[in-house]
Amino acid sequence: MSTDGDTQHAVAIKLPTFWSAEPRVWFQQIEAQFALKNIVADQTKFYYVVSALDQDTAKRIIDLLEDPPAENKFASIKQRLLDSFDLSNQERAARLLNMAPLGDRKPSELMDKMLALMGKHQSCFLFQHLFLQHMPEDIRIVLVQKDLENPRDLAKQADKLWLARTSNIDYTIAKLRKQRQAKSTTPFNSNDSSQYCFYHRRFKQDARQCRPPCAAQQGNAKAGCPQ
Repeated sequence: MSTDGDTQHAVAIKLPTFWSAEPRVWFQQIEAQFALKNIVADQTKFYYVVSALDQDTAKRIIDLLEDPPAENKFASIKQRLLDSFDLSNQERAARLLNMAPLGDRKPSELMDKMLALMGKHQSCFLFQHLFLQHMPEDIRIVLVQKDLENPRDLAKQADKLWLARTSNIDYTIAKLRKQRQAKSTTPFNSNDSSQYCFYHRRFKQDARQCRPPCAAQQGNAKAGCPQ
């Protein structure tokens, strides 16, 4: 039986195609749409879900589609799809143990993925250990001393350390670039190399010997070159 709210909004909602890789997220999305459109009738929600299934998914649950229960149709199709496509506890554990390296991601991004794999399970010291193993050593040393039990607080602190670490790296890179630019503007890189001896023409400021006459003789004493 359809309610007035269902009839009013029957054509005002279009669900995304079922996400077989993320069935729980998909149901959270569509149930939010049901709530916003005031769709509450069991049968209406059931047929909305059926209409959003791709061909392969529909074939896997064809028995339920052809002979749905008299009551709790939506709950039945939701549970069936979760049983068919949601990760098992063993699969979740395997993915947690084989997470990709942190790379250039913020630590909180890694934490989001790990917590999503945990589902409704509570995190524990082993979970935190797995997270810390993906942190750079200098960040990990600081975090283990803070003894943070809440995974979100742990990720927040890791982000702060990550930002500081990245800023230091950026500063070092900029400094090296300036040094290279300064080095490239030394007299030894001048187009007119005839004023320098063989050693300074070939090795430039790294020359350890000098053969006069040479325009670099003024700096030879600093470089340890013979006059």
